[in-house]
Amino acid sequence: MPATSTPGSAGKEALTRDASRLALAAHPQRLADAFDRRLSVAVVSRLQGCPRLHERIATLLLHQRGADSSGSIADNAPAERRETFERLFQVDLKEASHLAGAAWHAHSLRQIIHGRDVADLIARIGRRAHAFGLRRGGVAPAMRSPASDALAEQIERDGHACLGVWFSSFPSSMRQQLYLRLPPDTAAETPDLSDAQQKLALGLIDPVLSELDESMNAFE
Repeated sequence: MPATSTPGSAGKEALTRDASRLALAAHPQRLADAFDRRLSVAVVSRLQGCPRLHERIATLLLHQRGADSSGSIADNAPAERRETFERLFQVDLKEASHLAGAAWHAHSLRQIIHGRDVADLIARIGRRAHAFGLRRGGVAPAMRSPASDALAEQIERDGHACLGVWFSSFPSSMRQQLYLRLPPDTAAETPDLSDAQQKLALGLIDPVLSELDESMNAFE
């Protein structure tokens, strides 16, 4: 007779899957900080790749952020929020932040017109983010005579701030897991945006995720 899962075993399996996913998706610096900064990158990578350590790693990571490591990542979240969380968790957050930041600074982006400056900016934020920003209306006022490197820094900073606003819209258990996918000390941790700007940042989450969904579907 085939074995049947009980509610308790099903819950345990879900927690194990959540732990494994978090352990594998965590930013290397988060892992190094949770383990021991004296460990080499190679050792941290081997620990991360060991399935039997995933639950312990997830607990360490969440404890590092002062989060409750018990329960499912989807606890107490409406279905719509769970769906958005899943989409956001699976994308490249660095690329997502570049897309958001480019859209935020679309007015300044349009001022970078010289070939070398455009190439330098694309090298920093990526061709997709550059094209995406040019299609958006923009939020921040245009910088006066922006240099490509200064604009790239603003895009990276404000893109991370947008991520922080998005993360804050999720329950704590989800929010903490998203933070752990980013390096420490980015603007996502303390987004310095007004209430009005936060609303505008939240308005970018669907366009950004739709852009990333399109790029992923193109390879299916």
